[in-house]
Amino acid sequence: MRNILIVLLLSTILFSCTDSNKSKSASKMIYTSGGRTSETLVVISEALWKSSLGDSIRMSLEEVPEFLPRNQAEFDISQIPYNAFGNMYQKQRNILFIKKSDLKKGIIKIQKNKFAKPQTYVSIKAKTAAELIELFTKNQERIKELFHENEVTRITTTYKSIEVRTLTKKLEEKFGFSMVLPKGFYIATDKADFMWLRRPTSEVEEGIFISTRPYVDTTDFSMESMIRNRDKLTRKYIPGPVDDSYMKVSNIFPATQYNKNFKGHYASQLRSMWDVKGYAMGGPFVSYTFVDKEVNRLITIDGYIKAPKKEKRDLLLHIEAIFNSFAYADADNK
Repeated sequence: MRNILIVLLLSTILFSCTDSNKSKSASKMIYTSGGRTSETLVVISEALWKSSLGDSIRMSLEEVPEFLPRNQAEFDISQIPYNAFGNMYQKQRNILFIKKSDLKKGIIKIQKNKFAKPQTYVSIKAKTAAELIELFTKNQERIKELFHENEVTRITTTYKSIEVRTLTKKLEEKFGFSMVLPKGFYIATDKADFMWLRRPTSEVEEGIFISTRPYVDTTDFSMESMIRNRDKLTRKYIPGPVDDSYMKVSNIFPATQYNKNFKGHYASQLRSMWDVKGYAMGGPFVSYTFVDKEVNRLITIDGYIKAPKKEKRDLLLHIEAIFNSFAYADADNK
């Protein structure tokens, strides 16, 4: 991986991203990273952890996303002091290392695969606690995004080993793109511009549906348009468990919309809760809508979770991992 330097607006910060494997000798073993899903290891002194800096870190990483139906933090935190940061803990997947240092300017350094793989290692150093707080708070969203991406990438890699190649081929033939769908998925509905794929078990159902339609203008990216289109599709194609019931976007939980770069495309990400008209059932969903400029079509990929007795945070990562594998069949022409 090439070294990347990201210059931030704050002049006192140097944000660098490197792949530490480049600096290791070829003969040195790179361990597989560990840790629970969505876990972040914070390496910090006890004094700083018990200060307002520690409060800021906990408030940020343990924030409850509004798109989850239960009070579940975005990340689980484990904290250790510097002297405990030995070989075992160095293999953690997501590491935030914060320490006072005699530097003229505070620094944030990001390293990929520093001690293990896949791993995101974020180091923040500054002369005072106040500087450390400032550096962390100004960059907390980017830090969380990096940890989140690392979790998604890990699951995507795992899914490649259990990919259902027949589904990959079917998507390529029908839509001109593919996604890696793991074992257990099957096609539930297949229409001209729509496909619904499911992976149900006794306790959890993961579902994905794909739709395409002609692109009109930028109003197609409004939240109202995306919700209206989703409800139109689910009413037609995704029935509930009783007569005249069907999936729809919940009108109780607020939807959130984010502008994203999805595989080089401008995309509108929609997150909210779905429920069923005429039946007590629901769960979270996430969708991406973007334009395929080659044929002037709008593509929407949408994934949902149904798991009444399970926490939803990590299950949603499964959906995002599948989306992360998106690739055009003829990628060189896109």
